[in-house]
Amino acid sequence: MSNIVFTVKIKVKEEFTQIVDPFMQAMHKLTHDFDEGFIQYDLYKDKEDENKFYFIEEWDSEESLEKHKQKEHYKSFIEFLDDKVESIDKVLEKIDTSSLEKVESLNI
Repeated sequence: MSNIVFTVKIKVKEEFTQIVDPFMQAMHKLTHDFDEGFIQYDLYKDKEDENKFYFIEEWDSEESLEKHKQKEHYKSFIEFLDDKVESIDKVLEKIDTSSLEKVESLNI
């Protein structure tokens, strides 16, 4: 079985960027603390557009990814983002991160 690799591109509405940013960091931290099966789960922010965020994800199985989507922190995060984003796109590959800045998660 092969790993599941993808990038989630999130374009936040400009008026919500300062509110959403810490939630992105919290999602990153909570996933690292409470999920199993991820090989890579990194958060990046576009260096030229502070409203663009990227989660680069690699999971060991579809089952691990589905378990992640059932976690309360994931469901709360998706619900929170609902009216605060312009778009969420899933690209089925890792992307070049040279124009991005890696974001460390909050210490919560």
